Formats: sequence, C-alpha cells, structure tokens
Amino acid sequence: MRRNDWIRDRELARALRRLDPPAPTPGQLASLARRIVARATPLLDPRRRAASSWWEYAAAWAGTLLPLGVAAAFVASVCLAWSSTARPLARPHANERAALLRALTNNAPSRELIDFALDARAAEHAAGLIGDAR
Repeated sequence: MRRNDWIRDRELARALRRLDPPAPTPGQLASLARRIVARATPLLDPRRRAASSWWEYAAAWAGTLLPLGVAAAFVASVCLAWSSTARPLARPHANERAALLRALTNNAPSRELIDFALDARAAEHAAGLIGDAR
C-alpha cells in the first residue's frame, strides 16, 4: 500500500462514521424493549390464558373428525363386505402343478408327463381332474 491509500482510507472511514448512527445506549434499548412488550401484550395475553389441554383441541375438531371417522368406517365395512363375497380366484396353473407333482413323486407314468407337455386336455387327465381323456 502507498501512503495516499492510507489517507483515502481515513477519509472514507470518517465519511462512513458520519453516515452510521451511533450505537444505542442501554437506556434506548430498554425503552425499545418496553415498547415491544406494550404492543405485543394484547396479542399474546389470549394465548397465555388459553393454554388448552389436548381434549380441548380434540373437542374443537370434533365437528370435522366425527363425520370423517364415520365415512372411513363405512368405506372399510363396504370393502370388507365386498372382499368376503368375492370368489377366490382359481390358481391359473393348478393342473400343471398337480401333474408335475405326480410325475416327480412317481405317481404318474412318464407317458402322462409327455401328454401333459403336449396337450392341455391330457394335463387335466394327468392331474386327475377329469375322467378318461381318450
């Protein structure tokens, strides 16, 4: 830095100090705190007095939550009734599984396993679901 830079820095510092207000005194800060408390008291007092319990909160929402609970229970009961009346779906490969199980445990001759692989009607016969296929 050059000597002229120091002079410019001092001038700049003086100009900034003139624009910057002085630091507040403790008396000014206390006065500000009193004004804030005085203006906030009307807003905060109802909240302090109404320190509600959990049941007061639930009672305030009862008008909304009770119909919502009844609707949820109705939907759940309809779903349960619908699912109990629906027929269980048949397993799509039950015949094939039964025929393979019989072939693996030697309860069916290998001829029936070949028929099963080539013909669905033969697979039903091999599974024992229908009488004589031929």
